[in-house]
Amino acid sequence: MNAFVASQPGVAAPGSTATPVPRRLRVPHPPGLEETDLTRCFAALLGVLHWQGAPDDMLAVLPHAEPRPDLADIRNALARLGHPTRPQRLRRGRLDPRCLPALLIRRGKPAGVLYLNSQGLVVLFDGALGEARVCAHWNLAGTLYLLAPEPPPPRRGESWIGTVMRRFAPEAPLLLALSAMVAILGLGVPVFTMMVFDLVVTGRQPAVLGMLAVGALAAVAGEIACRALRQRVLARIGERLDRLVQAGVFGQLMALPAALVERAGTAAQVSRLRDFATIREVLTGAFALAILDLPFGLLVIALLVALGGWVAVVPVLAALAFATLFLAMRGAVRRAVVEASQAGQARDVLAIELLAAHRTLKLAGAADRWTEAYAAAAAAAALASARAGALSGRMTAMAGAIVTLSGLAAMTIGVGAVLGGAMSAGALIAGMMLIWRVLSPMQGAFLMLSRWEQTQASIRQVDGLMTLETERPAAARARMAAPERGDIVFHRVSLRYLAQAEPVLAGVTFAVRHGEVIAVTGGDGAGKSSLLKLVAGLYRPQGGVVRVGGHDVRAFDPAVLRRAVAHVPQVPDLLYGTIAQNLRLALPSATEEELRRACEEAGVLAAIEALPEGFATRVGDNATARLPRSLLVRVCLARALLRDAPVLLLDEPVAGLDEACADIFAAVVAQRRGRATIFLATHRPSHMRLADRVLRITDGMVEEVPVPGAGPAAPLRLPVFKPSGRPT
Repeated sequence: MNAFVASQPGVAAPGSTATPVPRRLRVPHPPGLEETDLTRCFAALLGVLHWQGAPDDMLAVLPHAEPRPDLADIRNALARLGHPTRPQRLRRGRLDPRCLPALLIRRGKPAGVLYLNSQGLVVLFDGALGEARVCAHWNLAGTLYLLAPEPPPPRRGESWIGTVMRRFAPEAPLLLALSAMVAILGLGVPVFTMMVFDLVVTGRQPAVLGMLAVGALAAVAGEIACRALRQRVLARIGERLDRLVQAGVFGQLMALPAALVERAGTAAQVSRLRDFATIREVLTGAFALAILDLPFGLLVIALLVALGGWVAVVPVLAALAFATLFLAMRGAVRRAVVEASQAGQARDVLAIELLAAHRTLKLAGAADRWTEAYAAAAAAAALASARAGALSGRMTAMAGAIVTLSGLAAMTIGVGAVLGGAMSAGALIAGMMLIWRVLSPMQGAFLMLSRWEQTQASIRQVDGLMTLETERPAAARARMAAPERGDIVFHRVSLRYLAQAEPVLAGVTFAVRHGEVIAVTGGDGAGKSSLLKLVAGLYRPQGGVVRVGGHDVRAFDPAVLRRAVAHVPQVPDLLYGTIAQNLRLALPSATEEELRRACEEAGVLAAIEALPEGFATRVGDNATARLPRSLLVRVCLARALLRDAPVLLLDEPVAGLDEACADIFAAVVAQRRGRATIFLATHRPSHMRLADRVLRITDGMVEEVPVPGAGPAAPLRLPVFKPSGRPT
C-alpha cells in the first residue's frame, strides 16, 4: 500500500529521487486494524520509502491477533518489509536532516514521521491528525527511529551466526573501553590497601587516610558504574540477538518446503528454536564478561611484577593449568553433553507427541502405558544429565583447587619476598587481592568453556538450518503475477516423501480445464492430499512438471502462487485470534461485508452471529474445543471462499461430519462450478457425483474412473505436449 495517493499533487512517482510534498496525506487504512497514530505513521513512512506493496502485504507483517499494534510491533513489521530501524536520542537543535526519513516518538505527543521534501525542507507527518507540514525541526526532541543500514553480506566461508554477530562489531570498542575502565578502577582498592598499610599503619601518617579513602570510594563508584553500563550494553546486545536470531530461524523454518518441515516434526523444530538459548547465554552472559576481563589481566600481572616480581608468575601458571585441564577433559565433556542433549530432546519430543494425543490415549486405555514410557525417557534424560552434571562438578572442583593452590603459592612466594625485603607487607596484601581479581575471570571462563561443546553443536544446528534452500529463494521472488485461470496440468509427475521410500505418485499425467470439478479418490494414504499440495506448490515433485494457469509452478514465487489457490484442510487449522482475524488470513483487507458474504455462502453466518461475541469470538486455544467441529470446518471454508481464487482445493473437509455439513459443501461446489477449478478429495459417492471427472489414485498411478451414476467413463483426456513442453 502506498501511503500517498498517486492522484495527489506533489506526490513523487515511484523510483523518483524527489520526496513527496503533500499538504495532507490521505493514508488508506486497512479494515480489521484499529486506526492509531502509529499505524498512520507506519503507512506514511512506507509511502515516503516508495513501498509498492498492497494492503494485504502490509497487514501480513503486523501481528495477527493484535488489532492495536504498539511501537515494537511497528518496528518488527518495518523490519520484515526490509526496513529495520535503530533508536537514536534526538535533542533540540541536534537533528541531522541527512538521516531522514525516520519515525519520531515524543513523550506525551502522538507519533510522527520526519522526512525531507523536494525543496530539502523537513516535513513532519502528524500521526494523530494525518497531516503533514513543514516544521521547525530545531525545536524537536524525543527518540528517532532511523532506518538501519543494510546488514553486511556474509564473508566467504562465514557462518550465519558469524554474520549476525558481525553486526555487533561497532559495540566492541565500547565494551572493551568499559572493561579497561573496570580493570583500571578495580586497582583502586588494592592500591588503597597497600598505601594504608605502608603509609598509615607502618609509616604512622594518619593524615593521608582521609584522602586515600576518598580516592578509593571514587574508584569503587566508578567501577560499579562501568560494570553496570557494560552489563546494560550486553543486555541490549542479547535482546537484539534474541530478536534477530529467533526471528531469522523461525522465518527460515516457515520458508522451508512443507515436506521438509513435516518430516522433521513439530518437536524437532521447536528444539531448533531452543538451541539459540545456549548460544545467547555464552555470547552475552558470564562467559562474555570473563572474556572481556581476561585481556586486562595483563594489566594486573604487570602491576604484580612491579609489586613483587615472582608473584606475577602465579596467575600465568594458573592459566596454563586451566588450559591443560580443559584440553584433557574436552573429549569426555563433548560425549556427556551430546548424550544429555540427545536424551533431553527425545524426552521432549515424546512429551509433545503424547500431549497432542492425550485424548486418544485415554480413550484407548493406553495412558498408563505411555506414561511409563515417558517416565523411562525422562529417567534416561535425567541419568544423562546427571552424568554431565557430575563431570561438570568434577571440573568445578578442579578449577576451585587450581584457584586455591594458586592463592597459597602466591602467599608463599609473597611472604618470601617480604622476608627478603623485596616486597612490603602492604604490597603483599595488595598483591593477594590482585591475584584473586585475575583468577576469578579465569575460573569463570574455564567453567563456561566446559559448555563450549554444547554451544558449538547449537551453532552448527542453526547454521545448518540457515543453509537449507527455502521454497522461496530470493532470485525467484518476483518472477510473475499470480495465475488468473485454473488450468491444471500434471505431466509425468513423480513424488516421494523420502529418497528411499516408494513413490506416492509415479509418472502421473492428466490435464484439467479451468472451471472443472475434479473428485480425487483412493485409499487412505494413497496420495490424495499430496496431489492437492502439489497443485498449491507446497510439495515439489522429484520428476515431471506441474502447471497452473499454463506456467510451471516453479516459475512462481510460492507466496504469489498461493494467492490463486484457496484450500480447505481436513482438520480445521485456526490460529489463536478472533473468527474475523482467522477469516482475514486469506484476505487481510476484507471488509465486514465481505466477511459476512463469505460466511453466508459457507452456511456459517447464522452460527457465528449466534455466538455471544459473534465474529469477535476467540478460537485457536482451549476455547476452540467447546465449539462444534462442523462450525470450525465451515469457518475454514468461508476463509477459502473469501479469497475467490481460481483454484479451490477441498481436502476431505467433511470427513466424519453429518449430511447437513456435507450438503453445504456440495452447494458451494455447485455455485463455484465454472468460476474456479475445484479439486475435491473425498470418499463420498454423493460428492463424487458432483464432479465432472473422478480421478482415482492406486499404487502411485492416477486413472480416470466413471462418475458414480453417470454411466461409463469417457476416455482419459491426456494432454498433448509440443516440443516446447507447453500443453495443448
